[in-house]
Amino acid sequence: MNPALDSDRRLLKIYVWYRLGLAALLFLLQRLHFQNPVLGQEDPAGYMHLALIYFLFNVLSLVFNRDRWASPPVRAVVFIYVDVMMLTLLIHKSGGVTSDLPLLLAVVVAAGNILLRGRLGLLISAVATLALLYEEALLIDEQGLSWQSLNATAFLCLSFFGIAVLSQQLAQRLRQSEALTARQERMLLEMHRMSMQIIQRMRTGILVVDDVPRVVMANDAARILLGLTQPMLHLSQLAEHSPPLASALERWIHSPHFRPRPFQNHSTSPEISASFTVLDSEQTDTPWSTLIFLEDNTQLAQQAQQLKLASLGRFTASIAHEIRNPMGAISHASQLLAEAPDIQQEDQRLLQIIQQHCRRMNGIIENVLQLSRRERPVSQLFDLLPWLDKFTEEFSQGYGQQATLERQDESPTLVVRFDPDQLFQVLQNLVSNGLRYSLKQGSSRVKLLTGLLDADRPHLDIIDDGPGLSQDIRPHLFEPFFTTETQGTGLGLYLSRELCEANQARLDYLYPFGPGSCFRITFSHPDRYPPVL
Repeated sequence: MNPALDSDRRLLKIYVWYRLGLAALLFLLQRLHFQNPVLGQEDPAGYMHLALIYFLFNVLSLVFNRDRWASPPVRAVVFIYVDVMMLTLLIHKSGGVTSDLPLLLAVVVAAGNILLRGRLGLLISAVATLALLYEEALLIDEQGLSWQSLNATAFLCLSFFGIAVLSQQLAQRLRQSEALTARQERMLLEMHRMSMQIIQRMRTGILVVDDVPRVVMANDAARILLGLTQPMLHLSQLAEHSPPLASALERWIHSPHFRPRPFQNHSTSPEISASFTVLDSEQTDTPWSTLIFLEDNTQLAQQAQQLKLASLGRFTASIAHEIRNPMGAISHASQLLAEAPDIQQEDQRLLQIIQQHCRRMNGIIENVLQLSRRERPVSQLFDLLPWLDKFTEEFSQGYGQQATLERQDESPTLVVRFDPDQLFQVLQNLVSNGLRYSLKQGSSRVKLLTGLLDADRPHLDIIDDGPGLSQDIRPHLFEPFFTTETQGTGLGLYLSRELCEANQARLDYLYPFGPGSCFRITFSHPDRYPPVL
């Protein structure tokens, strides 16, 4: 698209309509006052014929003012020279330069120097001057020399060149201003596109709503955080997508100091926190009023927890080293004491309790040390399904005949980005927990389901046949050292989630999934560039 050419087309179109209106006016003035003509006094009939021809030509100009016939400059040259010729003849029929029609030639000269640049514009002024001088020479032959007419002709001829120079300067400035406006418009458009791309790629959810409130704009992060599978339509009701968010917004409108609590929009969506701000409060005619920011509260809580646990991990690791040696000595001493021949039956039971708790304490120490010296992930792209086949085989061999791992895959291939060794550790922990709870219900089955979410993110579900988890346990499920088992350390699920987050994945507990429980690993998009650690 050429902005200068588009500008020439628009100006030429305006000029063509002006010519048509002018020709109609010249014809009607003569037609309505034919008995006492205000124009064409010297030859009313000849003026009438010329005005009609001029009008018909301008009607045809509307048809031929197309790029397929000629370029805009060529059409402008034809139209302007025809105007100069016809207006000169009409001036001659109206008594020469002493009539009011010569001023129309000045308009043609101005239009020609706006539509045509440089020498072509000045040539139009010269042609108009020669036409007017020729008309004046014809009048001198017919009526004799008139100094008044001669002076008027000289003044008009000089004014044509002055108008040409001024018109070209004005047209040049207008074109420069239009070009600058076009560049600024393109720049603003590019900035708008860039801003929209930045907003769409932000991990913070952004919503713009009006006073109703209806959704004016929303980025993909807002849709994902709210757990929506479909994009939010323009001007759709906010309450249709998130009743808790609409209720929080209403309370904030009535009380600007209100800070909503974190909430979950759906059972599968993360816990999010919302903040609100007013847009254009001084302008009452804007189509929007409020800007809403949505943050993944889970990530914020995890970041805060990691900061607290970072120092705690170093402290507990040092303590674990100090405890490990005495615990080893206690365990070894109890084993030696249990081998003594004169130990009573009641004392044997006490020694078993000592060894049992020594093993438990040793497991806690091992988990704490593993947490403190956790290695950085080496993320790789690999097909999850063959990897699961290998995992199932190895796990079944190690667990025995009690383990039954069922598979259900939505697609023949599923590429994920993860550290294979760390994924093995996570999955081994989740499957072991699932089998332990399934066995309590008389089942030895754990299902592994794979598939893709709406944003083409792979997921892996681990489903057991256990009794499920109660409502009061779920909020503390991934907290360190939280356990419902007498023999548990409370670090297994916490370590599993930490390993998933280190690989840009998520580990969530899905609310009641049939008779048992379901843990879902949501992998990052395989095309997402791995972080630099």
